[in-house]
Amino acid sequence: MNKPDHAFDIKKLLLSLDPYPHVRAAAIYDANWRQQELYLGQASIDADKRVHQPDMSAVASLGEGIHKQGDDLISIQLIGDPGYLNGYLVIVNDLQGPLTDSTHNLFLHVLPAALVLLLLVALAYYFIGNWWLSPLTRLSLFAQQVEKTKDYSLELPEAGQFEVAALTDNINAMMRVIREESEVNAEYVTLLEERRAEMEYMANYDVLTGLANRSRFRKLVDAAMARLDEHHRHVAIMYVDLDGFKVVNDALGHEVGDRLLELVAQRLQAIVPEDSTISRHGGDEFLVMIENCPDRSKLESLADMMVMGLMQKYLISTWEVRVSASIGIATTFDSGADGRNLIRNADVAMFNAKSLGKSRYCFFSSEMMIRHQRRLDIANFIEAGLKDGEFTVFYQQKNRADGSRVGAEALVRWNSKQLGFVSPAEFIPIAEQSGKISEITQWVVERVCADCRDVFQYVPGPFRVSINLSANDLKKFHMIGFIKGAFIKYGLPRGLVEFEVTEYSYLDNLDVANRFFREITAMGCKVSLDDFGTGYSSLSYLTKIPIDVIKIDKQFVDNIGLSPRDDALVVTIIDMARRLGMDLCAEGVETAEQCQFLHRHGCETFQGYLFHKPMTLADFRVVLGADGQKPA
Repeated sequence: MNKPDHAFDIKKLLLSLDPYPHVRAAAIYDANWRQQELYLGQASIDADKRVHQPDMSAVASLGEGIHKQGDDLISIQLIGDPGYLNGYLVIVNDLQGPLTDSTHNLFLHVLPAALVLLLLVALAYYFIGNWWLSPLTRLSLFAQQVEKTKDYSLELPEAGQFEVAALTDNINAMMRVIREESEVNAEYVTLLEERRAEMEYMANYDVLTGLANRSRFRKLVDAAMARLDEHHRHVAIMYVDLDGFKVVNDALGHEVGDRLLELVAQRLQAIVPEDSTISRHGGDEFLVMIENCPDRSKLESLADMMVMGLMQKYLISTWEVRVSASIGIATTFDSGADGRNLIRNADVAMFNAKSLGKSRYCFFSSEMMIRHQRRLDIANFIEAGLKDGEFTVFYQQKNRADGSRVGAEALVRWNSKQLGFVSPAEFIPIAEQSGKISEITQWVVERVCADCRDVFQYVPGPFRVSINLSANDLKKFHMIGFIKGAFIKYGLPRGLVEFEVTEYSYLDNLDVANRFFREITAMGCKVSLDDFGTGYSSLSYLTKIPIDVIKIDKQFVDNIGLSPRDDALVVTIIDMARRLGMDLCAEGVETAEQCQFLHRHGCETFQGYLFHKPMTLADFRVVLGADGQKPA
């Protein structure tokens, strides 16, 4: 290669590569690979205008052709014919740059179209998806609406393809079931609320009268007692017990009795101060609490108004009913600051008012508590007294006017080791109230049957021993069986024993008493009505009860000779009994004048101190003499 001749041509050739930006370098080599010319292209110049010449030291070993070396593409071409080799042309191209430029150009040309296409696809998917999913969207919105409003009467319009339409139908069916169950549950909830209100009412108020019941009253009293020191006030409790209510209830029926209690409650509410609390304590008992207790004179005036107000007649259906009330009053002036004790003290005072004649009021005093404690002691010692043999049966003989004996009444006496002698007038009512009277009755029946076996069955002529029965005895279903058993045990003959009942105990439960005495009569026993004329309804019931004997009460006998009216009353009782075919016995006969008057008007049997006082069996056997001895 002749360099001077061809230098210009070579440079011109190499400079012709300037339009190609990816040429890094070009070089002309002679046949021995000695470099003749070097050209650095645009690709060898970086952004900072610095030239980076590629390493071309190893091109001689590559040989003719195109070779890749790193990021460069090297092209080696022969100059001249193969037979006459003049040299080599080596061109180094940037391989990565064109690829990067191509990728960049492709990206610039394709990206807008791709974005437009993607946007179109997204829009199409959105609209198609909404069209497909719109029924499900409506379902979702519907569920949110139900959750928010809790309105299970809503229904979803049917829409969509088969599956969605079926789902809509199922949801609507489910909503109907939920709505029906919700309605049922709402009814149950309403019913439970009503029941809860009823239970709460029943737990605090008396259903019949609407007054506070015992439990609520106790709570109110305790609360009032807790406020005593705070308000510097006193509390008064008035214990009201109706007199004669039981007779009205039994005679006219429970409906009339219930209506009477309602009217009594209304009268109490009209009489007592508005800020007072009234409670039905149970049965025919009422309690009144006056939290801002007035002085004693005002309490007395209030108690008078209550006694007089409750005494007025009550019009119930076609009946005119009258009852009275006994009232006990206790205040924190004279009682400890304890609600239970205050109510107890009012109860004690009420009992004292009853014992003084009923239809009155009485203030509590410490002496009453002593008597109350004695009543408790008597009730507690009865059972032990029966076991320890402290009770004794006394007998009081019954006579005719000529002095001949016709029988005797068994009277129980009690000489307690702890209490001393206790009068029957004291322990019998307490035994009835405490439910222990039947134990005494059974003991008396057992004792009398034994005495009849040993003594009285040998008395010649008609002779009957009478035993007293209480209202509680008539109600005991086992009492008739006990009596029959005692008769069999002691082998008593028929007609030797008769039973006495008071008018009150008989009328306490007429049906039960009639059944009881039908069986007693079948055993050969007679029935005697004791204390006749002291009750409330003798004449109206006298023809309805199987009575054999009427006993004229001592209070009528005591009044004989005092006035024509008193004498006329006794004569009327005797005449009525004779017309009804009943025998008569006058009790409490103490003077010959009383005996003569009674005998003159038709009474044949007498009992009283004029003839004999009650005596022990040993003393009575002395009176009987040979009549009470078992034949040899």
